[in-house]
Amino acid sequence: MSAVGEVSASSKISTATPGFARLCIALILSGFSAFSALYCMQPILPILADSFSLSPAAASLSVTVTTVTLAIGLVFAGPLSDAIGRKPVMLASMTAAGVMLIATTLAPNWHLLIAARAVLGLLLGGITAINLTYLAEEMEPASLGQTIGLVLAGNSVGGMIARLSVGVAAEHMDWRWPVAAIGLMSLAATAVMALWLPPSRHFRPIRLDLATVLGNYRRHLTAPGLTPAFIAGFLLMGCFVAFFNFLGFRLLAPPFGLNQSVVGLISLVFLPSSYAAVEAGKLSDRLGAARVHVGAIAVMALGLALTAAPTFWLLGTGTLLFTLGFFGAHSVAVGHVGRRARTARAQATALYQIAFYVGASVAGTIGGLFWQALGWNGILLLLAGLLALAALNGRQLR
Repeated sequence: MSAVGEVSASSKISTATPGFARLCIALILSGFSAFSALYCMQPILPILADSFSLSPAAASLSVTVTTVTLAIGLVFAGPLSDAIGRKPVMLASMTAAGVMLIATTLAPNWHLLIAARAVLGLLLGGITAINLTYLAEEMEPASLGQTIGLVLAGNSVGGMIARLSVGVAAEHMDWRWPVAAIGLMSLAATAVMALWLPPSRHFRPIRLDLATVLGNYRRHLTAPGLTPAFIAGFLLMGCFVAFFNFLGFRLLAPPFGLNQSVVGLISLVFLPSSYAAVEAGKLSDRLGAARVHVGAIAVMALGLALTAAPTFWLLGTGTLLFTLGFFGAHSVAVGHVGRRARTARAQATALYQIAFYVGASVAGTIGGLFWQALGWNGILLLLAGLLALAALNGRQLR
């Protein structure tokens, strides 16, 4: 067991605590597992559309349905972890999600594939909010922003590796093989977490009953300091998913006319975004959440504008800036929830994640309508409106 697991119950973990690196690796792998499972279908949406004779909007359901059920799963995962603990819920969810992702590749038709992706989303709810709640309880406040940034970096790397590996491999083999490989990697990450993540030292169980659960949710929803963060999650993730759901279709079509491998390689923009998440967390510790959050949204808007150009290098630069800004703004909003929630933290983080994935589902679906009506210009119009609302809302993160 890492030395982190041996600290006394009265002390919290900082970046200088022995064993801090192992703790971070364990939680980074949890985010890696969740986001690789969630987004591994995104780069192959054009392939799914061809294989199952679907429209682009219908193919995007393989991502959207998972985000919808993930939001539903979060409603139950937060209270469950408040009752029985963080690590047991995360381990069970990661194991089941890895198995379900492999099962997805065995689906013989589109309806069963969508059903499997729906079940997968329910399971992922036990990972995406709980790892951040663990940090909010166990970390010193001065180190919280930086550590959240590191875990969110794991999210971005997981999403990047899934998009990159599946997107490139699908050019040369059946898409089911690389997706199954992502499932096996998730099971391996679960084993590392079981060994390296120490039990909670500052967790205090809350009795699991409906009145308590609803009361905690009501308290968080009416807290003035938390509501802007929930709105931020809804708007930001809506922009992010709509952007990447239809970017592949844009790159495959004129004037670019790229092949599937190159479309998969565009996921390399996620690599430096890990740095953006960490640095934004550090800056918010020093400069305040509102200032850094709105600045990151401005970077997203600049990147979005550049993708209107018919030149690949401008589109690639814009995609990079959009991704950097998203992870910076997301990191700040998550850290804000961790600081402001004083009780039932898992439910507060779950509410942020619920808003996050409901935004993904709503904008991902509406994005399909805008794409079918106006192509990429429709996506630009939709996301410009959402980013303007996000910037106005972000000023409330004080």
